[in-house]
Parts: sequence; structure tokens; C-alpha cells
Amino acid sequence: MASADPRDADRLWLATLTVLYVEDDTTTRELLGHMLRRRVGRLLVAADAMAGLTLFGAEHPAIVITDIQMPKMDGLELAAAIRRLDAHVPIIVTTAFEQVGYLQRSIEAGVDKYVTKPVDTDKLDATLLACARLVRGEAELALARQHEVERLVDHEREALGLLSGGMAHDFNNLLQVLLAALEVATPLTQPTSELGELLLTALDSARQARELGAQLLTLSESWPAQMQVNSVAPTLRRALTAALSGGTTLLRMQLADNLPPVAQDVELLYRAWDAVATNAREAMGNAGVLTVTVQERTVLAGELAALPEGRYLSVTFQDTGPGLLPAVLPRIFDAYFTTKPRGSVRGQGLGLALCRAIVRRHHGIVTAASAPGEGAIFTVLLPVATSKGPA
Repeated sequence: MASADPRDADRLWLATLTVLYVEDDTTTRELLGHMLRRRVGRLLVAADAMAGLTLFGAEHPAIVITDIQMPKMDGLELAAAIRRLDAHVPIIVTTAFEQVGYLQRSIEAGVDKYVTKPVDTDKLDATLLACARLVRGEAELALARQHEVERLVDHEREALGLLSGGMAHDFNNLLQVLLAALEVATPLTQPTSELGELLLTALDSARQARELGAQLLTLSESWPAQMQVNSVAPTLRRALTAALSGGTTLLRMQLADNLPPVAQDVELLYRAWDAVATNAREAMGNAGVLTVTVQERTVLAGELAALPEGRYLSVTFQDTGPGLLPAVLPRIFDAYFTTKPRGSVRGQGLGLALCRAIVRRHHGIVTAASAPGEGAIFTVLLPVATSKGPA
């Protein structure tokens, strides 16, 4: 069996790339443009260097091809300007001149390849394939680095989960003894006595500590999930009603018809919905409008790195609060990260981290976004249930 031509992979990769072609001669531009369109994924064409630089800044093409001799700004000046914007994009220059001065300037401008005019299309094709190979190599290297970082992060998260899960179990076991003793001792005292009031305060704090222990177990993914396939609507409504009670926050729910079911632990998802709604209510100062939209969404292959392709249920929370600053977005789901003053609310900073942990256990993702004048937008994607249930 004949071995595969290694250029085939480069040619397939080239067919996905955006290429910028800058040439001031109309005839040459049209002829080479026709050849290039058959080889590249998308061709951007400019008739002068200034237009080419503008296109590069707006479109960020993967490869640049430019003539040298052009009015106002020549191709080597364009190459130097592009190189200041992007140190790695391959640049090919075409020219009818092979003077030493041009070659020296080409090196100084950071030009990768040099093709003389009249352009030999086979040579230009080979040069393009060589540039595509460079771009493909950099992309594969970047992807490998990303996968390695993700592997290390997952390993660290697993180790921290085991540690925090073990500590949470021990904490809960000790707390159970304390709670049992308090629940036995409290009725033996007069509620209005000093001792009775102290015991009631201790009992209340111990019960809150039990809730904190349950949250820590959920974050560590040690809490046993009880999965069942049904609609999210009842649990979602119940959580929203509880989270928004006692204030003037207006709730608007938009549920699409015939929503598909998901495999879910009802009580865990209740905690997730409650966390996002409570966060929105507090961001709006217990007022404003919270719009919750539930609909089905199809995720295509490669569309979202964290999810495989398939059918998903999308639950979007959009509030009318001040929104999220760009510096906040990368940390919004970190445990104990909060924009509120420290000490203002007991147990603050766990809600959104808890939500992410729960959604991850349901094989979904939660994302946060913010736009000027639109408040914060949180979107949860959960896989639609199949006959076999979740993976």
C-alpha cells in the first residue's frame, strides 16, 4: 500500500485557514486570487498595504501574502507593521526584484518566504503548504499544552477533593455528636433562662455548621448523587420561589414548550438553582428583575471545548444588576471568592462554587458573562437524558 503524502494533511489544514493577499496590480491580483481561493479556506484581498494592514487588524488571518513594490507603504513596511502585531504569523512576499537590499529588508521585516515574479503557481502552492505546516504545528503544540494544563488542574482538583471530602466527613461525624448532645440538653432547660438561651444559640449554630458540612461534601463530590430522569421545571420553580422570597425582586420565567427531561439529583440541582438566584437577588439589592429562560440547545462538535456534541437543556439567568467586571469573571466560580465585604454574610463565597460542582456532577457546564447595561448572565447547560441515563 502506498504511503500517504504528508502534504495531504497540510493541504487539508490550508483549506481551513484565512489568508490575506495584498497586491496593487489588478491583473495579478485577480489571477493569483483565483488560484488562492481554490486552495485556502477564506481569502481576504487588499489593493494596497494600508488596506491590507487594516484587514489584518480586523480579521487576524493565519497567513499573509504581499507584493513588495506598492505606493505609499511597500510590502516590507507592511510586513514589519504586521510583525509588530503578531510575531508568529507566516508572511510570504512576492516581487519581480531579487536585489540584495530587498532580501536584507525582508529579513529585517521578519518575512518567512520569498517568491519571485512572475509567480510560479506550483512554487507558491508549495510555499503555502510549508506555511500551513508551521501554523498547524503551532496549533497542535498549543492544544497539547492546553491538554497538559487541564490534566494537571484535574489532578490537583481530584487531590483537593479527596482531602476536603475526608475532612468534611470527619467534621460531620464530630458535629453529629455535638448536635445530638445539644438536642438532648436543650429541652432540659428553661428556654428563657440564660443557659437555655445559650443552648438554643449553640444548637442554631450547629445546624448551620451541618449545612456548611453538606456544602463542603458537595464541593468535594463526595455527596452521593441520587439520579432520576425528569423535568427541571418543578425544582427550578421551587428554588426560585424560595430564593426570591422576602424581597421585591420580580421573576420572569420563559419556558419553551416540550422541554426534554434530564438525569438529575433533584436536591443537588435545587441547591444549584438556589445559589444562582440568590446571587442575582443580592447583586440587585433584593429588587430588580430576574429573567430565567429554559430551552433546548444543540451543541455542535468542537463548539464548546468542555462539552461533547449533542442535545442540552439550557437554563439562563439574567439579572438587572450592575453586572460583572472583566477582572471578576475568571474567578466568579472560585470557592470563597466574593465581591461583598468580608464578614457581611455568614458562609459567603460558596454559592457559585457549589453550583459549578453540582453542574459538573451532572455532566454539564455553567458559564458567566456580562455586558454593559445588561447585568450578569449565568447559563447552565445539562445533557438531555437518554434511555440509558447519564454516562
